[in-house]
Amino acid sequence: MKAIAFISSLVLAGCFYIDPINQRPSLQIKQQTDDAVFRGDKDLVLEAEVDDPEDNTVTYRWRVLACSDATDESTCDEQTVDTSIDKQIKFDVPAYRSDPDGAGPLPAPPVQSLLVQLDGEDDLGAVAKPRAELVIAVLDREPVVLVSDNPIYGGVTNTPIDVFAVYGDEDDTADNVAIEWKAFSPEQVEIQLTDIAVPQPEDPAYRQVGKRLVPTVTGNWTIRVIATDPLGKTVTVDHTVGVVDDRPLCLGSWSPIAPTGTTKLPLAEPTLFQVPVVTDDLDRYPTVPGDVVLGETTFVWSLKNGAAPRETLVGATGNSVAVDPASYPPGTVLELRVEVFDRRAIAIPCADDVQECSVISDPSCIQRETWRMEVR
Repeated sequence: MKAIAFISSLVLAGCFYIDPINQRPSLQIKQQTDDAVFRGDKDLVLEAEVDDPEDNTVTYRWRVLACSDATDESTCDEQTVDTSIDKQIKFDVPAYRSDPDGAGPLPAPPVQSLLVQLDGEDDLGAVAKPRAELVIAVLDREPVVLVSDNPIYGGVTNTPIDVFAVYGDEDDTADNVAIEWKAFSPEQVEIQLTDIAVPQPEDPAYRQVGKRLVPTVTGNWTIRVIATDPLGKTVTVDHTVGVVDDRPLCLGSWSPIAPTGTTKLPLAEPTLFQVPVVTDDLDRYPTVPGDVVLGETTFVWSLKNGAAPRETLVGATGNSVAVDPASYPPGTVLELRVEVFDRRAIAIPCADDVQECSVISDPSCIQRETWRMEVR
């Protein structure tokens, strides 16, 4: 009884000692930047924010899971993206989950979110509850598409124009991008394109496909390329192809130089008059052997001897004519003329006494040249 009374007196006197209770730490997860997170991003950094009432040392345990929908952990991989015991964790965001679903052409479902879990325990054994969790939305990058065209014959009606699409996808690779083509005439009537074989880019991150358009009317044709990635992210590119009528051919060069005005070229020895180059979309000279679309320039040579009428040189159908002054008395004035025609055979409208002529009234694109000369 005396012992009980003694203990009671100590309690009443305030001398009884009780150890303080060790409180649990609390944790939060902070993303180091506010930037949106995309599939395939590198070096994403997360940091633990800890509040321990006693300022005890806390040990961390991170787990990062790749998910289809991180709000439902059953859609997350069992295998972790990364783990850590540091206050910070740095990791790369995967483009695909590691657990295949066995469906479709992809090795596994694309990652659409991350589930980050953080546990902590202080050095006295108090465990943070509840564990800290963070759901990070993972965005899908859209495909990249570049469209170009090659008007092989100047974009003339009824001739082929090849169109190319180079495409890629940073997080899905080009192999997993679906490409769809549409083509519309200037009247917005949809038409079909033909597949063509094309070389592949040197950069393995990209692929190239090609189509052939054979337009039947002039105007702006629209080529639409639609690229879709496995998550349905779509990019549409409308590319305009201009189509024109067959333009007049033009004398590209000639020799010798033709004097102008009243000046005459002295002709003292045999001379070869020639047109080495004629430019044209379809009927150029020289032409390309074996090309099923290209034709060849038609040359018409004529000669005027003094005051006599101009005569067409029969059999002179090539790009050159030789004139020998020995065939004419000295002092004879000659006019040698060449006129060129393409498959449309547009009549040259200028009067006979006009040295040069352009069917489109463009002095930089002539279809007639005349050499005035005097035999010596």
